Amino acid sequence: MLKVLSDAISSFSHLSFSERMKSEPVSKYYQKAEKMLKLLKPIIDTTVFSDLASNKLLSKLFEELSLAVDELRELSLNWHPLSSKFYFVSHILSLLSTL
Repeated sequence: MLKVLSDAISSFSHLSFSERMKSEPVSKYYQKAEKMLKLLKPIIDTTVFSDLASNKLLSKLFEELSLAVDELRELSLNWHPLSSKFYFVSHILSLLSTL
């Protein structure tokens, strides 16, 4: 599960090359999420081979984080300038609080 989470964070980080990441409000919240994930990724990467990886409670937490990162990625990729900014921001803020 940690490897999946690490890969999801890497995949999210690669979005910075997308044109969509340059539009408001995507760029603002993408940068916030990216900062948080950059802090989290080294911890995840070093935990992959530790005893913590087998802890059921932590495994569930990592699974939820992985889903949140995937949802952040999808939301960022699929946002369109004609879409509701309120919907986008409310979902992004909810996902960021999960992180």
